[in-house]
Amino acid sequence: MPTKTLTFETRLDLIHEQDAALCQYAELWNQVKFHWFANLQKPKAQQLSRTQFMHEMGMPFSYRVFQGVRQSIKGLIQSYQTNRNNRLVTLDVKIKQLEKTLNKLNKRCDHVAEKGCPQQAKKLRNTLRQKEVKLRRWQRKQAALVAEKQENKTPICFGGRKLLKERQALETGSAIEGWKQRWHEARHREFLLVGSHDESWGCQNAQLSPSEQEDAYQLKLLVPHQLRATFGTTITIDHLQFKHGKAAIAQAVWQNQVKKHDKSIKGQPLSFRFKRDKKGWRLLVSVEVAGPKEQAEWIGDDQGVIGVDVNPDHLAVVELDRNGNPLQHRTFDLPLHYKNDAQRAAIIGDAVRDLMDFAAQQSKAVVIEKLDFQQKKRHYQKQDHPQYARMLNAFAYGKIKDLIETQSIKRGIHLYHVKPAYTSLLGRMKYRDRHGFSDHHAAALVIGRRHYGFKEKPPKQLMGINAKGTVKTEHPPVRMALGDYQYYNKLQRWYQPLEKSLDFLSGWRHFRRVNRVSYSVEARLDGRPGMSPDLIQESTTLLSAHPAL
Repeated sequence: MPTKTLTFETRLDLIHEQDAALCQYAELWNQVKFHWFANLQKPKAQQLSRTQFMHEMGMPFSYRVFQGVRQSIKGLIQSYQTNRNNRLVTLDVKIKQLEKTLNKLNKRCDHVAEKGCPQQAKKLRNTLRQKEVKLRRWQRKQAALVAEKQENKTPICFGGRKLLKERQALETGSAIEGWKQRWHEARHREFLLVGSHDESWGCQNAQLSPSEQEDAYQLKLLVPHQLRATFGTTITIDHLQFKHGKAAIAQAVWQNQVKKHDKSIKGQPLSFRFKRDKKGWRLLVSVEVAGPKEQAEWIGDDQGVIGVDVNPDHLAVVELDRNGNPLQHRTFDLPLHYKNDAQRAAIIGDAVRDLMDFAAQQSKAVVIEKLDFQQKKRHYQKQDHPQYARMLNAFAYGKIKDLIETQSIKRGIHLYHVKPAYTSLLGRMKYRDRHGFSDHHAAALVIGRRHYGFKEKPPKQLMGINAKGTVKTEHPPVRMALGDYQYYNKLQRWYQPLEKSLDFLSGWRHFRRVNRVSYSVEARLDGRPGMSPDLIQESTTLLSAHPAL
Protein backbone atom coordinates (compact mmCIF):
# COMPACT_ATOMS: atom_id res chain seq x y z
CA MET A 1 0.00 0.00 0.00
CA PRO A 2 1.65 3.29 -1.05
CA THR A 3 2.28 5.94 1.59
CA LYS A 4 3.30 9.58 1.58
CA THR A 5 4.96 11.56 4.37
CA LEU A 6 3.14 14.83 5.02
CA THR A 7 4.07 17.64 7.40
CA PHE A 8 1.62 19.76 9.39
CA GLU A 9 2.50 22.70 11.60
CA THR A 10 1.13 24.60 14.57
CA ARG A 11 2.23 27.57 16.68
CA LEU A 12 3.43 26.87 20.23
CA ASP A 13 2.13 29.00 23.13
CA LEU A 14 4.99 28.77 25.64
CA ILE A 15 5.86 30.30 28.96
CA HIS A 16 9.26 31.91 29.54
CA GLU A 17 10.89 28.79 31.05
CA GLN A 18 9.72 26.56 28.18
CA ASP A 19 10.99 29.06 25.61
CA ALA A 20 14.38 29.20 27.33
CA ALA A 21 14.54 25.38 27.45
CA LEU A 22 13.85 25.05 23.73
CA CYS A 23 16.49 27.71 22.96
CA GLN A 24 19.09 25.82 25.01
CA TYR A 25 18.06 22.54 23.38
CA ALA A 26 18.43 24.06 19.90
CA GLU A 27 21.86 25.50 20.74
CA LEU A 28 23.18 22.17 21.99
CA TRP A 29 21.65 20.26 19.05
CA ASN A 30 23.09 22.63 16.45
CA GLN A 31 26.57 22.53 17.97
CA VAL A 32 26.58 18.76 17.41
CA LYS A 33 25.22 19.35 13.90
CA PHE A 34 28.05 21.77 12.98
CA HIS A 35 30.73 19.39 14.27
CA TRP A 36 29.20 16.41 12.46
CA PHE A 37 29.08 18.37 9.20
CA ALA A 38 32.75 19.36 9.64
CA ASN A 39 33.58 15.70 10.26
CA LEU A 40 31.89 14.69 6.98
CA GLN A 41 33.90 17.26 5.02
CA LYS A 42 37.17 15.49 5.91
CA PRO A 43 38.61 12.74 3.71
CA LYS A 44 36.96 9.39 4.37
CA ALA A 45 40.10 8.00 5.96
CA GLN A 46 40.01 10.77 8.59
CA GLN A 47 36.28 10.75 9.34
CA LEU A 48 35.16 9.59 12.77
CA SER A 49 32.51 6.93 13.22
CA ARG A 50 29.33 7.76 15.08
CA THR A 51 30.57 6.17 18.31
CA GLN A 52 33.95 7.91 18.14
CA PHE A 53 32.30 11.22 17.36
CA MET A 54 29.83 10.98 20.24
CA HIS A 55 32.62 10.13 22.71
CA GLU A 56 34.61 13.09 21.43
CA MET A 57 31.59 15.38 21.92
CA GLY A 58 31.01 14.08 25.45
CA MET A 59 27.88 12.03 24.60
CA PRO A 60 25.43 14.97 24.62
CA PHE A 61 22.59 13.01 22.99
CA SER A 62 21.10 9.56 22.72
CA TYR A 63 21.29 7.64 19.47
CA ARG A 64 17.74 8.61 18.44
CA VAL A 65 18.44 12.34 18.85
CA PHE A 66 21.67 11.98 16.91
CA GLN A 67 19.66 10.38 14.09
CA GLY A 68 17.89 13.71 13.68
CA VAL A 69 21.27 15.42 13.32
CA ARG A 70 22.39 12.95 10.66
CA GLN A 71 19.15 13.22 8.69
CA SER A 72 19.24 17.02 8.80
CA ILE A 73 22.81 17.11 7.46
CA LYS A 74 21.99 14.51 4.82
CA GLY A 75 19.05 16.58 3.61
CA LEU A 76 21.15 19.76 3.42
CA ILE A 77 23.88 18.03 1.41
CA GLN A 78 21.40 16.46 -1.02
CA SER A 79 19.61 19.78 -1.47
CA TYR A 80 22.85 21.61 -2.21
CA GLN A 81 23.98 18.96 -4.69
CA THR A 82 20.62 19.07 -6.51
CA ASN A 83 20.74 22.86 -6.73
CA ARG A 84 24.31 22.69 -8.00
CA ASN A 85 23.31 20.27 -10.75
CA ASN A 86 20.46 22.58 -11.73
CA ARG A 87 22.86 25.54 -11.89
CA LEU A 88 25.22 23.53 -14.09
CA VAL A 89 22.37 22.70 -16.48
CA THR A 90 21.31 26.35 -16.62
CA LEU A 91 24.87 27.57 -17.22
CA ASP A 92 25.46 24.97 -19.92
CA VAL A 93 22.40 26.10 -21.88
CA LYS A 94 23.19 29.79 -21.38
CA ILE A 95 26.79 29.39 -22.51
CA LYS A 96 25.80 27.52 -25.67
CA GLN A 97 23.18 30.12 -26.55
CA LEU A 98 25.61 32.97 -25.89
CA GLU A 99 28.28 31.32 -28.05
CA LYS A 100 25.79 31.13 -30.93
CA THR A 101 24.95 34.81 -30.41
CA LEU A 102 28.64 35.74 -30.45
CA ASN A 103 29.16 33.90 -33.73
CA LYS A 104 26.28 35.81 -35.29
CA LEU A 105 27.61 39.12 -33.95
CA ASN A 106 31.09 38.40 -35.31
CA LYS A 107 29.69 37.74 -38.78
CA ARG A 108 27.55 40.84 -38.56
CA CYS A 109 30.53 42.97 -37.50
CA ASP A 110 32.51 41.74 -40.50
CA HIS A 111 29.58 42.42 -42.80
CA VAL A 112 29.07 45.96 -41.44
CA ALA A 113 32.80 46.71 -41.66
CA GLU A 114 32.81 45.66 -45.32
CA LYS A 115 29.87 47.98 -46.03
CA GLY A 116 31.75 50.92 -44.50
CA CYS A 117 29.55 51.85 -41.53
CA PRO A 118 32.02 52.77 -38.75
CA GLN A 119 29.46 53.95 -36.17
CA GLN A 120 27.32 50.87 -36.46
CA ALA A 121 30.44 48.67 -36.39
CA LYS A 122 31.58 50.42 -33.19
CA LYS A 123 28.24 49.73 -31.47
CA LEU A 124 28.38 46.10 -32.51
CA ARG A 125 31.93 45.74 -31.20
CA ASN A 126 30.89 47.21 -27.84
CA THR A 127 27.98 44.78 -27.65
CA LEU A 128 30.29 41.96 -28.64
CA ARG A 129 32.81 42.92 -25.95
CA GLN A 130 30.13 42.98 -23.24
CA LYS A 131 28.82 39.57 -24.22
CA GLU A 132 32.35 38.17 -24.24
CA VAL A 133 32.83 39.41 -20.68
CA LYS A 134 29.55 37.75 -19.68
CA LEU A 135 30.61 34.52 -21.39
CA ARG A 136 33.93 34.43 -19.48
CA ARG A 137 32.11 35.07 -16.20
CA TRP A 138 29.70 32.21 -16.83
CA GLN A 139 32.54 29.93 -17.87
CA ARG A 140 34.41 30.70 -14.63
CA LYS A 141 31.30 29.89 -12.60
CA GLN A 142 30.84 26.66 -14.51
CA ALA A 143 34.45 25.63 -14.02
CA ALA A 144 34.25 26.37 -10.29
CA LEU A 145 31.08 24.30 -9.87
CA VAL A 146 32.53 21.41 -11.87
CA ALA A 147 35.72 21.43 -9.78
CA GLU A 148 33.67 21.56 -6.59
CA LYS A 149 31.59 18.61 -7.76
CA GLN A 150 34.65 16.56 -8.68
CA GLU A 151 36.25 17.22 -5.29
CA ASN A 152 32.94 16.31 -3.60
CA LYS A 153 32.81 19.54 -1.60
CA THR A 154 29.64 20.96 -0.05
CA PRO A 155 30.24 24.58 1.08
CA ILE A 156 27.17 25.22 3.27
CA CYS A 157 27.00 28.41 5.34
CA PHE A 158 24.94 27.86 8.50
CA GLY A 159 23.14 31.10 9.18
CA GLY A 160 23.12 32.30 5.57
CA ARG A 161 25.67 33.99 3.33
CA LYS A 162 23.63 37.18 3.18
CA LEU A 163 23.84 37.71 6.93
CA LEU A 164 27.51 36.73 6.94
CA LYS A 165 28.33 39.41 4.35
CA GLU A 166 26.65 42.09 6.46
CA ARG A 167 29.48 41.76 8.98
CA GLN A 168 31.97 43.32 6.56
CA ALA A 169 30.09 46.65 6.48
CA LEU A 170 29.86 47.04 10.29
CA GLU A 171 32.33 49.25 12.16
CA THR A 172 30.91 50.29 15.54
CA GLY A 173 30.92 47.99 18.53
CA SER A 174 27.18 48.21 19.17
CA ALA A 175 26.40 47.28 15.56
CA ILE A 176 28.76 44.32 15.75
CA GLU A 177 27.17 43.10 18.98
CA GLY A 178 23.72 43.34 17.43
CA TRP A 179 24.95 41.43 14.41
CA LYS A 180 26.42 38.69 16.63
CA GLN A 181 23.07 38.26 18.33
CA ARG A 182 21.26 37.91 15.00
CA TRP A 183 23.97 35.55 13.71
CA HIS A 184 23.63 33.33 16.77
CA GLU A 185 19.83 33.21 16.46
CA ALA A 186 20.03 32.37 12.76
CA ARG A 187 22.41 29.47 13.44
CA HIS A 188 20.49 28.02 16.42
CA ARG A 189 16.83 28.35 15.55
CA GLU A 190 15.71 24.77 14.91
CA PHE A 191 16.20 21.13 15.85
CA LEU A 192 14.78 17.83 14.62
CA LEU A 193 13.65 14.75 16.54
CA VAL A 194 13.15 11.61 14.44
CA GLY A 195 10.63 8.95 15.42
CA SER A 196 10.21 5.24 14.74
CA HIS A 197 7.25 2.83 14.60
CA ASP A 198 8.63 0.68 17.44
CA GLU A 199 8.95 3.55 19.94
CA SER A 200 6.37 4.66 22.48
CA TRP A 201 3.89 7.10 20.92
CA GLY A 202 5.89 7.00 17.67
CA CYS A 203 8.87 8.94 19.03
CA GLN A 204 11.09 8.32 22.01
CA ASN A 205 12.09 11.94 22.68
CA ALA A 206 8.82 13.78 21.90
CA GLN A 207 5.56 12.01 22.67
CA LEU A 208 2.30 13.37 21.24
CA SER A 209 -0.78 12.11 23.11
CA PRO A 210 -4.47 13.13 23.29
CA SER A 211 -5.38 15.99 25.62
CA GLU A 212 -8.50 16.46 27.73
CA GLN A 213 -9.64 19.20 25.35
CA GLU A 214 -11.35 18.06 22.15
CA ASP A 215 -9.15 18.04 19.00
CA ALA A 216 -6.16 18.99 21.15
CA TYR A 217 -2.94 17.18 22.06
CA GLN A 218 -0.25 17.17 24.71
CA LEU A 219 3.45 17.03 23.89
CA LYS A 220 6.05 15.70 26.33
CA LEU A 221 9.59 16.62 25.31
CA LEU A 222 12.49 14.67 26.86
CA VAL A 223 15.26 17.07 27.94
CA PRO A 224 18.95 16.16 27.25
CA HIS A 225 21.10 15.17 30.23
CA GLN A 226 23.14 18.40 30.12
CA LEU A 227 20.01 20.53 30.62
CA ARG A 228 18.10 18.47 33.18
CA ALA A 229 19.67 20.19 36.15
CA THR A 230 18.10 23.46 34.98
CA PHE A 231 14.86 22.46 33.25
CA GLY A 232 14.02 19.03 34.65
CA THR A 233 13.55 15.71 32.85
CA THR A 234 10.60 16.61 30.60
CA ILE A 235 8.84 19.66 29.20
CA THR A 236 5.06 19.38 28.88
CA ILE A 237 3.27 21.54 26.30
CA ASP A 238 -0.55 21.40 26.45
CA HIS A 239 -3.44 22.39 24.18
CA LEU A 240 -1.75 21.79 20.84
CA GLN A 241 -4.19 22.17 17.93
CA PHE A 242 -3.57 21.68 14.22
CA LYS A 243 -5.47 23.64 11.59
CA HIS A 244 -4.64 21.15 8.83
CA GLY A 245 -4.10 17.39 8.86
CA LYS A 246 -6.39 16.68 11.80
CA ALA A 247 -7.49 13.31 10.46
CA ALA A 248 -3.95 12.13 9.66
CA ILE A 249 -2.56 13.15 13.05
CA ALA A 250 -5.55 11.69 14.92
CA GLN A 251 -5.12 8.38 13.07
CA ALA A 252 -1.40 8.23 13.91
CA VAL A 253 -1.95 9.08 17.60
CA TRP A 254 -4.77 6.53 17.90
CA GLN A 255 -2.63 3.84 16.24
CA ASN A 256 0.24 4.50 18.64
CA GLN A 257 -2.17 4.44 21.59
CA VAL A 258 -3.63 1.07 20.59
CA LYS A 259 -0.13 -0.32 20.03
CA LYS A 260 0.59 0.02 23.76
CA HIS A 261 -2.09 -2.60 24.50
CA ASP A 262 -1.79 -4.74 21.37
CA LYS A 263 1.82 -5.45 20.38
CA SER A 264 0.78 -7.01 17.07
CA ILE A 265 -0.26 -3.58 15.73
CA LYS A 266 2.49 -1.59 14.06
CA GLY A 267 2.96 1.92 15.37
CA GLN A 268 3.03 5.11 13.36
CA PRO A 269 6.37 7.00 13.37
CA LEU A 270 6.16 10.73 14.12
CA SER A 271 8.98 13.20 13.56
CA PHE A 272 9.06 16.65 15.17
CA ARG A 273 10.86 19.75 13.94
CA PHE A 274 10.98 22.80 16.20
CA LYS A 275 11.64 26.11 14.40
CA ARG A 276 11.92 29.61 15.87
CA ASP A 277 11.01 32.78 13.98
CA LYS A 278 10.15 36.38 14.91
CA LYS A 279 6.79 35.37 16.41
CA GLY A 280 8.11 32.46 18.48
CA TRP A 281 8.34 28.69 18.13
CA ARG A 282 6.58 26.57 15.52
CA LEU A 283 6.13 22.80 15.66
CA LEU A 284 6.13 20.76 12.43
CA VAL A 285 4.90 17.17 12.74
CA SER A 286 5.64 14.68 9.94
CA VAL A 287 3.30 11.70 9.60
CA GLU A 288 2.84 8.97 7.00
CA VAL A 289 -0.48 9.05 5.15
CA ALA A 290 -1.73 5.92 3.40
CA GLY A 291 -4.48 5.38 0.86
CA PRO A 292 -7.42 2.97 1.19
CA LYS A 293 -6.44 -0.30 2.80
CA GLU A 294 -8.52 -2.46 0.47
CA GLN A 295 -7.03 -2.76 -3.00
CA ALA A 296 -10.54 -2.95 -4.48
CA GLU A 297 -11.22 0.62 -3.35
CA TRP A 298 -8.42 2.02 -5.53
CA ILE A 299 -9.25 3.51 -8.92
CA GLY A 300 -7.15 1.61 -11.48
CA ASP A 301 -6.54 1.66 -15.22
CA ASP A 302 -9.08 -0.98 -16.26
CA GLN A 303 -11.41 1.53 -17.92
CA GLY A 304 -8.75 3.88 -19.27
CA VAL A 305 -6.42 6.54 -17.91
CA ILE A 306 -5.92 10.30 -17.70
CA GLY A 307 -2.73 11.41 -19.48
CA VAL A 308 -1.15 14.58 -18.03
CA ASP A 309 1.58 16.73 -19.57
CA VAL A 310 3.03 19.17 -17.02
CA ASN A 311 3.99 22.60 -18.40
CA PRO A 312 5.12 25.86 -16.80
CA ASP A 313 1.79 27.63 -17.42
CA HIS A 314 -0.78 24.83 -17.48
CA LEU A 315 -1.56 21.14 -17.11
CA ALA A 316 -2.58 19.53 -20.43
CA VAL A 317 -4.96 16.65 -19.68
CA VAL A 318 -6.40 14.03 -22.07
CA GLU A 319 -8.83 11.27 -21.14
CA LEU A 320 -8.25 7.92 -22.91
CA ASP A 321 -10.17 4.68 -23.08
CA ARG A 322 -8.64 1.23 -22.60
CA ASN A 323 -7.63 1.07 -26.28
CA GLY A 324 -5.67 4.32 -26.18
CA ASN A 325 -8.27 6.44 -28.00
CA PRO A 326 -8.81 10.04 -26.78
CA LEU A 327 -12.25 10.85 -25.40
CA GLN A 328 -11.88 14.45 -24.23
CA HIS A 329 -9.22 16.92 -23.22
CA ARG A 330 -8.97 19.60 -20.55
CA THR A 331 -6.59 22.42 -19.62
CA PHE A 332 -5.87 23.50 -16.03
CA ASP A 333 -4.12 26.86 -16.02
CA LEU A 334 -1.11 27.67 -13.82
CA PRO A 335 -0.67 31.49 -13.91
CA LEU A 336 2.43 31.49 -11.70
CA HIS A 337 4.15 34.56 -13.09
CA TYR A 338 4.30 37.63 -10.81
CA LYS A 339 3.14 35.53 -7.84
CA ASN A 340 4.80 34.99 -4.47
CA ASP A 341 5.44 31.57 -2.94
CA ALA A 342 2.14 31.40 -1.06
CA GLN A 343 0.14 32.38 -4.15
CA ARG A 344 1.98 29.85 -6.31
CA ALA A 345 1.33 27.11 -3.78
CA ALA A 346 -2.38 28.00 -3.76
CA ILE A 347 -2.61 28.09 -7.57
CA ILE A 348 -0.81 24.75 -7.95
CA GLY A 349 -2.98 23.22 -5.23
CA ASP A 350 -6.18 24.33 -6.95
CA ALA A 351 -5.03 23.01 -10.34
CA VAL A 352 -4.00 19.62 -8.92
CA ARG A 353 -7.26 19.39 -6.98
CA ASP A 354 -9.27 20.05 -10.15
CA LEU A 355 -7.19 17.43 -11.97
CA MET A 356 -7.84 14.79 -9.32
CA ASP A 357 -11.54 15.74 -9.18
CA PHE A 358 -11.71 15.13 -12.92
CA ALA A 359 -9.93 11.76 -12.54
CA ALA A 360 -12.24 10.71 -9.71
CA GLN A 361 -15.31 11.81 -11.69
CA GLN A 362 -14.22 9.70 -14.66
CA SER A 363 -13.04 6.86 -12.34
CA LYS A 364 -9.70 6.58 -14.10
CA ALA A 365 -6.06 6.44 -13.04
CA VAL A 366 -3.56 9.23 -13.75
CA VAL A 367 -0.40 8.88 -15.86
CA ILE A 368 2.40 11.46 -15.77
CA GLU A 369 6.00 11.59 -16.92
CA LYS A 370 8.89 10.63 -14.69
CA LEU A 371 9.47 14.26 -13.90
CA ASP A 372 13.03 15.47 -14.38
CA PHE A 373 13.38 19.18 -13.70
CA GLN A 374 16.78 19.44 -15.36
CA GLN A 375 15.55 17.84 -18.57
CA LYS A 376 12.38 19.94 -18.63
CA LYS A 377 14.30 23.13 -17.90
CA ARG A 378 16.80 22.41 -20.68
CA HIS A 379 13.90 21.78 -23.07
CA TYR A 380 12.22 25.11 -22.37
CA GLN A 381 15.44 27.12 -22.29
CA LYS A 382 16.19 25.93 -25.82
CA GLN A 383 13.05 27.77 -26.93
CA ASP A 384 15.13 30.95 -26.54
CA HIS A 385 12.18 33.20 -25.76
CA PRO A 386 11.68 35.60 -22.80
CA GLN A 387 8.28 34.08 -22.10
CA TYR A 388 9.83 30.70 -21.32
CA ALA A 389 12.48 32.32 -19.14
CA ARG A 390 9.76 33.97 -17.04
CA MET A 391 7.83 30.72 -16.82
CA LEU A 392 10.88 28.77 -15.65
CA ASN A 393 11.59 31.36 -12.98
CA ALA A 394 8.20 30.60 -11.42
CA PHE A 395 7.97 26.93 -12.35
CA ALA A 396 7.45 24.83 -9.21
CA TYR A 397 7.96 21.47 -10.93
CA GLY A 398 8.70 19.50 -7.77
CA LYS A 399 5.69 21.02 -6.00
CA ILE A 400 3.36 19.84 -8.76
CA LYS A 401 4.80 16.33 -8.60
CA ASP A 402 4.49 16.09 -4.81
CA LEU A 403 0.91 17.37 -4.79
CA ILE A 404 -0.20 14.95 -7.50
CA GLU A 405 1.37 12.04 -5.59
CA THR A 406 -0.20 13.17 -2.31
CA GLN A 407 -3.68 13.66 -3.75
CA SER A 408 -3.56 10.31 -5.55
CA ILE A 409 -2.81 8.51 -2.29
CA LYS A 410 -5.46 10.40 -0.33
CA ARG A 411 -8.17 9.71 -2.89
CA GLY A 412 -7.14 6.16 -3.74
CA ILE A 413 -6.35 6.93 -7.39
CA HIS A 414 -3.52 4.94 -8.93
CA LEU A 415 -0.69 7.11 -10.25
CA TYR A 416 1.62 5.75 -12.95
CA HIS A 417 4.88 7.14 -14.31
CA VAL A 418 6.20 6.67 -17.86
CA LYS A 419 9.39 7.67 -19.64
CA PRO A 420 9.17 11.19 -21.08
CA ALA A 421 11.40 10.60 -24.12
CA TYR A 422 10.05 12.10 -27.35
CA THR A 423 6.44 12.44 -26.17
CA SER A 424 6.20 15.96 -27.65
CA LEU A 425 7.76 14.89 -30.98
CA LEU A 426 5.42 11.92 -31.45
CA GLY A 427 2.43 13.96 -30.36
CA ARG A 428 3.14 16.66 -32.95
CA MET A 429 3.74 14.16 -35.74
CA LYS A 430 0.80 11.83 -35.15
CA TYR A 431 -2.01 13.30 -33.07
CA ARG A 432 -1.87 17.09 -33.10
CA ASP A 433 -3.63 17.69 -36.40
CA ARG A 434 -5.57 14.43 -36.46
CA HIS A 435 -7.50 15.34 -33.29
CA GLY A 436 -7.12 19.12 -33.37
CA PHE A 437 -4.98 19.11 -30.22
CA SER A 438 -2.29 21.50 -29.12
CA ASP A 439 1.29 20.24 -28.88
CA HIS A 440 0.90 19.68 -25.14
CA HIS A 441 -2.41 17.80 -25.35
CA ALA A 442 -0.91 15.63 -28.09
CA ALA A 443 2.01 14.88 -25.75
CA ALA A 444 -0.47 14.02 -22.96
CA LEU A 445 -2.14 11.56 -25.35
CA VAL A 446 1.22 9.89 -26.05
CA ILE A 447 1.88 9.71 -22.29
CA GLY A 448 -1.42 7.94 -21.67
CA ARG A 449 -0.89 5.52 -24.56
CA ARG A 450 2.66 4.76 -23.41
CA HIS A 451 1.31 3.46 -20.12
CA TYR A 452 -0.48 0.66 -22.01
CA GLY A 453 2.63 -0.10 -24.05
CA PHE A 454 1.29 0.99 -27.44
CA LYS A 455 4.04 1.39 -30.03
CA GLU A 456 4.11 4.85 -31.52
CA LYS A 457 5.18 4.58 -35.14
CA PRO A 458 5.45 7.73 -37.22
CA PRO A 459 3.14 8.16 -40.24
CA LYS A 460 4.29 6.70 -43.52
CA GLN A 461 4.45 10.15 -45.04
CA LEU A 462 4.01 13.76 -43.98
CA MET A 463 2.51 16.21 -46.43
CA GLY A 464 2.29 19.99 -46.35
CA ILE A 465 1.37 22.87 -48.60
CA ASN A 466 3.45 26.02 -48.87
CA ALA A 467 2.28 29.58 -49.51
CA LYS A 468 2.44 29.07 -53.28
CA GLY A 469 0.13 26.09 -53.13
CA THR A 470 2.81 23.48 -53.76
CA VAL A 471 2.29 20.13 -52.06
CA LYS A 472 5.33 18.71 -50.33
CA THR A 473 5.70 15.09 -49.27
CA GLU A 474 8.36 13.72 -46.95
CA HIS A 475 9.01 10.19 -45.71
CA PRO A 476 10.47 9.49 -42.27
CA PRO A 477 13.72 7.51 -41.95
CA VAL A 478 13.58 3.74 -41.88
CA ARG A 479 13.86 2.18 -38.42
CA MET A 480 16.33 -0.48 -39.59
CA ALA A 481 18.11 -2.13 -36.66
CA LEU A 482 18.26 0.95 -34.45
CA GLY A 483 16.96 0.90 -30.91
CA ASP A 484 14.05 3.09 -29.84
CA TYR A 485 16.23 5.87 -28.44
CA GLN A 486 18.54 5.98 -31.47
CA TYR A 487 15.61 5.79 -33.88
CA TYR A 488 13.62 8.60 -32.24
CA ASN A 489 16.75 10.72 -32.03
CA LYS A 490 17.26 10.24 -35.78
CA LEU A 491 13.56 10.91 -36.35
CA GLN A 492 13.79 14.19 -34.43
CA ARG A 493 16.74 15.39 -36.52
CA TRP A 494 14.70 14.64 -39.66
CA TYR A 495 11.48 16.19 -38.44
CA GLN A 496 12.67 19.57 -37.08
CA PRO A 497 13.70 21.17 -40.40
CA LEU A 498 10.63 19.69 -42.07
CA GLU A 499 8.34 21.26 -39.49
CA LYS A 500 9.90 24.68 -40.04
CA SER A 501 9.31 24.40 -43.78
CA LEU A 502 5.66 23.46 -43.25
CA ASP A 503 4.79 25.99 -40.55
CA PHE A 504 4.36 28.93 -42.90
CA LEU A 505 1.13 30.16 -41.26
CA SER A 506 0.08 30.51 -37.65
CA GLY A 507 -1.92 27.48 -36.65
CA TRP A 508 -1.20 25.49 -39.85
CA ARG A 509 1.12 22.55 -39.34
CA HIS A 510 0.95 19.51 -41.54
CA PHE A 511 -1.46 16.70 -42.28
CA ARG A 512 -1.17 13.08 -43.11
CA ARG A 513 -3.11 10.64 -45.22
CA VAL A 514 -5.67 8.55 -43.34
CA ASN A 515 -7.33 5.74 -45.30
CA ARG A 516 -6.43 7.61 -48.50
CA VAL A 517 -8.66 10.54 -47.49
CA SER A 518 -6.99 13.87 -46.70
CA TYR A 519 -8.11 16.46 -44.22
CA SER A 520 -10.08 19.43 -45.56
CA VAL A 521 -7.76 22.20 -46.66
CA GLU A 522 -10.62 24.72 -46.72
CA ALA A 523 -11.45 24.09 -43.07
CA ARG A 524 -7.83 24.61 -42.03
CA LEU A 525 -6.89 27.56 -44.22
CA ASP A 526 -10.13 29.53 -44.44
CA GLY A 527 -9.88 32.77 -42.52
CA ARG A 528 -6.11 32.65 -42.13
CA PRO A 529 -4.43 36.03 -42.57
CA GLY A 530 -2.84 36.37 -45.99
CA MET A 531 -4.73 33.49 -47.60
CA SER A 532 -7.10 34.57 -50.38
CA PRO A 533 -10.02 32.40 -51.55
CA ASP A 534 -8.33 31.97 -54.93
CA LEU A 535 -5.20 30.57 -53.30
CA ILE A 536 -7.32 28.23 -51.18
CA GLN A 537 -9.12 26.95 -54.27
CA GLU A 538 -5.85 26.55 -56.14
CA SER A 539 -4.26 24.71 -53.22
CA THR A 540 -7.24 22.40 -52.91
CA THR A 541 -7.09 21.54 -56.63
CA LEU A 542 -3.38 20.81 -56.46
CA LEU A 543 -3.81 18.69 -53.37
CA SER A 544 -6.65 16.61 -54.77
CA ALA A 545 -4.62 15.89 -57.90
CA HIS A 546 -1.51 14.86 -55.97
CA PRO A 547 -0.42 11.34 -56.97
CA ALA A 548 0.16 10.28 -53.36
CA LEU A 549 -3.58 10.53 -52.76
